[in-house]
Amino acid sequence: MKFTYKNIKTCLSVALIAGALFSCSEDKMDRINQDRDNAHDVDAKFILTDVITSTAFSNVGGDFNHYFSSYIEQEVGIYNQLWNAETRLSEVYASSTFNNIWMNLYSTLKNARIVIDKCSETGTQPGNYTTKGMGEVLVAINSALITDAFGDAPFSQAALPQLDNGKPQYMTPILDKQEAIYTAILQYLDDAIADLPKGDQHATGGPGSQDVLFGGGSKAADNWLKLAYGLKARYLLHTLNKSSDQTSTLNTILKCIDKAAQSADEQAAFSIYDGATNVNPCFDFFDSREYMAASKSMYDKLVARQDPRIRRVYVTALDNNSSGSQITGSEDSRLLLAPNGNPEQEQRKYTTSIFGFASDAPTLVQSYHELLFIKAEALVRLNQLPEAKNALKEAVVASMMNMENNVSSALRQTVYPITANSSTAITPNEAENYFDAHISMLFDSNPLQETMIQKYIGMWGANGETTECYNDVRRLQAEGKDLKAFYGLQNEKKFPLRAPYGSDEVSANPNIQSAYGNGQYVFTENVWWAGGTR
Repeated sequence: MKFTYKNIKTCLSVALIAGALFSCSEDKMDRINQDRDNAHDVDAKFILTDVITSTAFSNVGGDFNHYFSSYIEQEVGIYNQLWNAETRLSEVYASSTFNNIWMNLYSTLKNARIVIDKCSETGTQPGNYTTKGMGEVLVAINSALITDAFGDAPFSQAALPQLDNGKPQYMTPILDKQEAIYTAILQYLDDAIADLPKGDQHATGGPGSQDVLFGGGSKAADNWLKLAYGLKARYLLHTLNKSSDQTSTLNTILKCIDKAAQSADEQAAFSIYDGATNVNPCFDFFDSREYMAASKSMYDKLVARQDPRIRRVYVTALDNNSSGSQITGSEDSRLLLAPNGNPEQEQRKYTTSIFGFASDAPTLVQSYHELLFIKAEALVRLNQLPEAKNALKEAVVASMMNMENNVSSALRQTVYPITANSSTAITPNEAENYFDAHISMLFDSNPLQETMIQKYIGMWGANGETTECYNDVRRLQAEGKDLKAFYGLQNEKKFPLRAPYGSDEVSANPNIQSAYGNGQYVFTENVWWAGGTR
């Protein structure tokens, strides 16, 4: 049976979430007609499992990651919807394109708010501060995913835990300004930072194994706290160009990084995939559609740097037996990269990046190497260049080791047999030597550009990190950086500046309908933190 998101939720959830979403009126008939066979209330920790799963699998690793990889040329869309996105046809601005993730984001946001509500003083599980803090972190992540993609969006009147006679309090919620949403995001993280160390004191206890991100145990709360600090650094960086005191903001970012994950062992990795029943969402997308091929733009960056990853990250076009071979390097005659912006609409024609085959690679909600890249950028902007170079070197090494984990995952899956080449895995020592020989001079010549390009390369893969790279590209464009000159992007067609609102809301909410118009605003209007007004 083909894996679907429904499968993974079934595997992970131990209780129906629906019972948490509805309340009963107090009239006598309702009391008489109670369903005594199903739960009417669910502990926050069980809802938490669903929220973590939705956040990682669908929201971080899902449609945003797939489409944005085409927008920023980490991959090339070569068939059907992704070809339409690649060639900038209606797929880019149609309200149907991101409707599924739009609905899932708001469902996830609501359930995360329910967790907070249940663990608050007036809730059913007061005193479960750590669980409440986890909910606050998850609200922050999903809120950021919403507003980073869509800009102004329903927030203060949407996805609320309290119902009005069994219905949402607001049937046509207003759009909140992105600036206001970001203020709330940072407040949620500050609240989480305060709550997480306090423990869970209610009789229901803490999440334990229901925490499918960090697995419960004695270090779980500490790891969630580190995630909260890491996310705060990420989101402060998103809004850097709106800061009235960038030096102070950059120093705050560095302080947050010091309190975030200090190794890959501490990073927020959703790693429940077994490669068979439960699979990585990038693999699931490739397996079901085969809509993407290896990017000429990305390849050119690797060649220009004599990057050793070339011998590891490409697979020949699949044959009729769904088999391929690992490319040996830049001289391999079997390389056929897909041209950015104008590929032929044909499956199994072009070379494929190996990451689409990584069936059990984790989804990284936030990686250790992302934190190091953020640190490097902050230090560059503060003109602390020796420290920045050291941080960037650490980031490159860490990201290359993560890449090797992706490669190993791809080579051991059996759905698409890949013949491995004879090359050895990249070691930390080889990664360090690569940096010293090829990247150090590029950094010295243009510290910010090389830092961002290395982050762009380092966060390419099966782990769901493309969305953050898309945010970076838009940030740098807002600063006046030419995408072709700075990032080497090759698609000559219009660059999408955001995602269009979901069709369910466009059709039902006049506020969204008015903001959407004909959808062409996705090419002309930046989000607030990228210099726009909405």
